[in-house]
Amino acid sequence: MTALATLPTSSDNSTWSPEERALVEAAGLVHTDAQSGTKTLAERPVVAAFLQHCARTGLDPIARQIYSIARKSKGQLKWQIQISIDGARLVAERSGQYEGQTTPEFTADGITWTQVWLAAEPPKAARVGVYRRGFRDALYAIALWDAYVQKTYNGDVTEMWRKMGPLMLAKCAEMLALRKAFPQDLSGLYSSEEMAQADRPAPAEQQSQVAPTPPVEQQAAPAEARMPSQDWLAQANAARSREELRPVFAAAQDAGDLDVMIGDGRALRAYLWELRERLPEKAEDVVDAEVVPDEPAAEPVHDWPTAEVPA
Repeated sequence: MTALATLPTSSDNSTWSPEERALVEAAGLVHTDAQSGTKTLAERPVVAAFLQHCARTGLDPIARQIYSIARKSKGQLKWQIQISIDGARLVAERSGQYEGQTTPEFTADGITWTQVWLAAEPPKAARVGVYRRGFRDALYAIALWDAYVQKTYNGDVTEMWRKMGPLMLAKCAEMLALRKAFPQDLSGLYSSEEMAQADRPAPAEQQSQVAPTPPVEQQAAPAEARMPSQDWLAQANAARSREELRPVFAAAQDAGDLDVMIGDGRALRAYLWELRERLPEKAEDVVDAEVVPDEPAAEPVHDWPTAEVPA
């Protein structure tokens, strides 16, 4: 029995069996708070939309072909339904109209395109064309580096995009092309590589003016079940402000621990971003002030200086 077959058929959670509840949670429709451990089920319209997308596309949530992600913004959870690039390819193949695609190409100037990117600097853009039966030419889509590159809390390019930037950008271009070629099947569905740019934080010098939406679970690398090099949670919880939290994030990033699982199935990165939303930009400095007795009020001045007016 496939995971799709065991998904609940109704968005009314009172009718779900224990197996169906477990599958809904595995699909990301249940958010677990990192501090309290409280579990929050997605709103009924979100569950209904997710079930409809699963039925329409035939994608398997257990295989992570389709899943839901909850991102906390201004204290509220916002749910998004995402698919993997493999899931999008599967949808295109099942349509019976998919006839392959072009090899990804990259460019630095928009004029010269190459299939292999060897320069140290990242490409400015990537393009992919998808062939669909009945169309004369391939349907091309172009993804710009500046529009999709994923950055860290401090505004630096993430390790995944730094190491495999051309591949990540090509995935964005391919997803754009597949959705362009198969709008009926893929409309409203986006990949994690695409959604990362929507949650990209502002550069460090702009964070005092702009409150970016944290890029939580949408990181390309899944949470790792291993022990971190330090007790990052204790250090993070001791921070009184975002200013004090930034060095903890940077140190955890340098240690390669941002993708370590913290116990609720999420990565440390997600917890730090959620904590950031609850902290002020700077901690209030409280200074012990010496009490000074009131001095007697000065006598009011009655004799104002005057100037003689010449005749």
